[in-house]
Amino acid sequence: MFIASQAPQAMKRIAPFLLGLSLACGGSDGPTAPAPVASVAIASPVTTLNVGETATLTATPKDAQGNALTGRVVSWTSSSATVATVSTAGLVTALTAGATVITATSETKSSQAPITVTVAGPNCTGVAPVAMSVGEVRVLNATERSLLCVPGGAAGTEYTLIPVNLGTGAGTSISVEAISANTVPPTGGPNARLMPAAGTQGFSGPAFAFGSMPSNRMPRNVGFERSLRARSRFELNALRVSARLATPGVSALPRPSRSNIIGLAATPALGTLVTLNASSTSSCTTALPRTARVAAVTSSALVLVDTTAPSGGFSDGEYVSIAATFDTLVYAVDTTAFGAPYDMDANGRVILFFTTAVNQLTAAGATSVIGGFFWDRDLIPRKPNAIVPFACATSNEGEMFYLPVVDVDSRYNGYFKNKANLFTDINGTTVHEFQHLINASRRIYITPEIVENEESWLNEGMSHLAEELLFYKVSGLTTQQDLGFSTTTQPAARYATMVAYQADNLGRYNSYLLATDRHSAYGADADDDDLETRGATWALLRFALDRSPGSPNTYLRALVNAPTQGIPNFNNIFSGIGGLAGAVRDFTIANFTDNSGLSVATKYTHASWNYRDWLPHFTSNASKFPLVPRNLIGGIAQPYSLIRGGSAYLRFRVGANTTGGVKVTTSGAALSTLVDLILVRTQ
Repeated sequence: MFIASQAPQAMKRIAPFLLGLSLACGGSDGPTAPAPVASVAIASPVTTLNVGETATLTATPKDAQGNALTGRVVSWTSSSATVATVSTAGLVTALTAGATVITATSETKSSQAPITVTVAGPNCTGVAPVAMSVGEVRVLNATERSLLCVPGGAAGTEYTLIPVNLGTGAGTSISVEAISANTVPPTGGPNARLMPAAGTQGFSGPAFAFGSMPSNRMPRNVGFERSLRARSRFELNALRVSARLATPGVSALPRPSRSNIIGLAATPALGTLVTLNASSTSSCTTALPRTARVAAVTSSALVLVDTTAPSGGFSDGEYVSIAATFDTLVYAVDTTAFGAPYDMDANGRVILFFTTAVNQLTAAGATSVIGGFFWDRDLIPRKPNAIVPFACATSNEGEMFYLPVVDVDSRYNGYFKNKANLFTDINGTTVHEFQHLINASRRIYITPEIVENEESWLNEGMSHLAEELLFYKVSGLTTQQDLGFSTTTQPAARYATMVAYQADNLGRYNSYLLATDRHSAYGADADDDDLETRGATWALLRFALDRSPGSPNTYLRALVNAPTQGIPNFNNIFSGIGGLAGAVRDFTIANFTDNSGLSVATKYTHASWNYRDWLPHFTSNASKFPLVPRNLIGGIAQPYSLIRGGSAYLRFRVGANTTGGVKVTTSGAALSTLVDLILVRTQ
């Protein structure tokens, strides 16, 4: 038996024996390997932090039996470092409102802890809450804009807050952030369609699809028209400016007589040949000569056909029918609404030039099609004169449209091979382009001074309104009838009319409602005419016409004959409803309140169209409306960047016997004065 003091010496004596025994047996009792990490447990004192707050998380690696392991390295990461960061020691720092996941990893094992970062909401202590009745709409005053407090009443109340950027400067986007206290998601709406499920909307583009009712129409290539209008504005307006500087005070009146279109008599004989410039890429420098044959002459139309057109196209009898339809339908609709074009070529007619040059603009297999166009170039004389003191050397000197020919063998593409489809498309194309023609010709020849072309957003909006007017003319329906889906698509003939002339307008408006913060009725700038802007501008014009007391044609003609463009033009003509700012504000409200089940003032409704009944048919689920408000939940900020004319929609509920507070800021400071705040009580 060893005693403690003898142990070291004894071990020295037996160590060689033990070593030899181990080697002889070929075995080893070396140090035991450490247990691997089988799991990681995170302990978090909180799941929610306010901006600026911190919290320390701890992580414990464990073995397979659940025993804590010491001395193991733990690494930390944040799934959203902009929301919250985490240090190597597990210290979480909240930066901005949002959600993140903190992950602790040891060896190959990880565990997560979700963290929500909120912003401390506004304090309504001592502030009198704003009392409103259900359906009431309030434009908030200065005090309410700085801090909005609303009561929950005895049973709870619900509201929608609508900020709208009424700035007019090009590219004016404004940061808007809303934060609230004592607000929760709404429990419902005035009707089931007020709160569609997010992410269920779908719109296939300018060519619509009625959910389960597909259309074989290809979308129009609006990029081509945008490019054409842009060239007209920049190149031809430059000529106007030069002429204005060279000849100040030039007046367009009185009007001397004009010569006929180049190479044609006022009433040419059928079969007469003439050479026209069919170029769509050069305004006034390089021509694309095409020989055309006179195929039809009617009271308002002159049909010319490119001699390179493939066989199997329209017969001369069919061209006569096309011209007659233009007389009685398209010409009548546009001139009644916008006025007649100035007859610069003195033949009393508009030329419909069917040319393969248009077919060639759409490549085989393209996903969008160019169905025709008008170009301001042809309204400018080749040499300056007493009326127009500037010139365009390649002008055709006449009022005209460029249209595709029938291409039965798909020589150019497969879209224009069907006569019936093209016949219908011609009407939709020409009624749209004719507004552009009337607008440009009256600005050049009728206004008392040399003025520039209308800005693209308003010019396109009026042309899309012309399409709507054609729909009314053919369908037999009228404005201010709150038209819904069934009324406008039954019977079959009316459905075909809707497909041909109006559904694209509704589709573009539907697309706008999907992102009202990023699109608006007057776009980011003067030349913004994307699909969403076109839809919103058409709908705004329809809204403004329905709201105004006079004849709609009075306002449309005034827009066309104005010496101003864009926003000043709209302000002058619709001053009775508050100009652009007043119209856009009320339009923005109506987009949410109309046909929602709320009893609101008439000015917050759309008189002509029941969009809540119509637009869900652009999806496979006919209960989904494209305008989807966000929920405003206490402590969670809702940020937006609103384009000029852009808007947002925030819904919230205030619980019974409590007071909800909302504060809206711009980049953390006072809300921009360009932004109006509107509150609607919905329950």
